Amino acid sequence: MPLGSYKQQTAVQDAETIRIGSVKLEIGPYGGGYSDVGALRGATFKESWADVIVKSDNAGILDEGITEHIVEIAGEWFEINIANLAIAFAGIGTGDTVAAVPVSITDEAVTLNDYDLAEFLHKMGSGAEVDSIVVADAATPTITYIRDCDYVVVTKANGFTAIARAYPTVLEGASAVIAVENTSEYVLSAGAYDQLPAVGDHIYVTGFTEAANNGAKTVTAAEATKITVSDTLVNEVEGDTINIVRGCIQGAVTVYADYDYTPLTSRTYTSGGKTSKTARILRLTNYDIDDKEWVMLVHKAYIADGINLAFPPDDDRNPMPCPIRFIGRLDAARASGDQLFNITDSQDTT
Repeated sequence: MPLGSYKQQTAVQDAETIRIGSVKLEIGPYGGGYSDVGALRGATFKESWADVIVKSDNAGILDEGITEHIVEIAGEWFEINIANLAIAFAGIGTGDTVAAVPVSITDEAVTLNDYDLAEFLHKMGSGAEVDSIVVADAATPTITYIRDCDYVVVTKANGFTAIARAYPTVLEGASAVIAVENTSEYVLSAGAYDQLPAVGDHIYVTGFTEAANNGAKTVTAAEATKITVSDTLVNEVEGDTINIVRGCIQGAVTVYADYDYTPLTSRTYTSGGKTSKTARILRLTNYDIDDKEWVMLVHKAYIADGINLAFPPDDDRNPMPCPIRFIGRLDAARASGDQLFNITDSQDTT
């Protein structure tokens, strides 16, 4: 070929259809619910079947079809722990935990940034919610906050317990017809409160001229036009623009938490003696640079190989892999044409 006459022979037609990188593997019980067990390197997804050919004596092939329609999923799995082994090899092996002595935590400072979740520093070895949670405004508290009124509690997927400021419920907003009577009652002279708190709830009040009537208060009774609190108020006529909300944690603050947690002494995985496999569901997700997904769902799969651990040499920087393989089989409970797997692509959407 003469110098300078080179011509590009091929071109990428659709760059968004080029898939690179590992996939996230999620496994769950047949019927629904996934657990993220980590990434697969060198993941493969292979569909296969056996051909069925119906021949006539002298008129050639009458019909062609397939049987033994399956999909095989395989790869190198690195995030190996007892909990994940029990998920992946459910029905073959069993994961368990050995609890240690419970530990009590006192006055752990937790910064709440509006409604963002903030994790406690310690977690239950079982991954459940920690016990005996008490949240207050200070190490020597003036207010002990109320769960599901002032704050909410969530157990995260990583097993840590987290709290967040509860979203306030407006009981009355921008009202000029609320007075303070009998040094303990917020009284509406017209209409009714939009929402009523429960006895024991905290409310937060703003707008009164008298400072004692504003701030966090504890409800002792609630009626359509009257909320009574345990705090001592100053009688004040209506006329100011008043706001009353349920929940007394305001904005970004540091709270102090007491709780108990039970760590683990060890985790165990046992296998041997079981003779039937447990059906699982699988989800494999590949992300592109824009976090768009290519998702492959397998509706009914079974583990195909046992644990295979090869420890690398000390000077090998690669982690220990565990080859893992599943066989997906037809799920007759699903509609024909959707009994094996489906693929959803949000990457190639332009």
